[in-house]
Amino acid sequence: MGGAPDPAPADKALPQFTQNIVPEAFAAPQRGQVTLPANHYPLRPAIWESIEKDFETGEGLIGARRWAGVDGPGPFDRWISLELGRLNSGLVVEKKSLTRLLGEPDPACRTREGDLHPFDPEALARFAAVLTREEADALRLPLTLTVRGDSDDAILTDELGAKALRAVEKFDQAFRFRDGRMAVPHSLAIDLVRRHGGVLQLAFG
Repeated sequence: MGGAPDPAPADKALPQFTQNIVPEAFAAPQRGQVTLPANHYPLRPAIWESIEKDFETGEGLIGARRWAGVDGPGPFDRWISLELGRLNSGLVVEKKSLTRLLGEPDPACRTREGDLHPFDPEALARFAAVLTREEADALRLPLTLTVRGDSDDAILTDELGAKALRAVEKFDQAFRFRDGRMAVPHSLAIDLVRRHGGVLQLAFG
């Protein structure tokens, strides 16, 4: 009387559930949700750890900017600018044409910090296959998807790059280039960067 009830017999106990985690198996991401891949791009084994950390930090900065309503210059705004500069320090700024990269035995560009940004030759070939020779000469890589504090999307402003990406991805009528930009959800931006072997990079602005 008054004590804890005896445990139910094994055959009467409530069923226990075990969650089996399967690598690379994820639920479909929702708009604005960041879903990072389990596998890594083999040419840059540590890049996804860096992207995950930087993307989460960038999201925090974006959220802080929205919360604070920072519009004019001030200490908080300057701090955000410094942090965004740190996040973007690994970006390629001197891009190369697709044609030039296709001719290199080990295609790569240099980042702001002087590190190599390699390209998967198969990814380059996929983009070359949907462009003319003149367009391949004109296309500069990597394409940059920019995440900004006033949007839930990542933005691509390169019209030729958007044309190539839409053709490779077979987007059809989705994510069309309008008013000088192509917008995709954050989660899709991460997936595109992962799957296209250096052809795209993610920037915070």
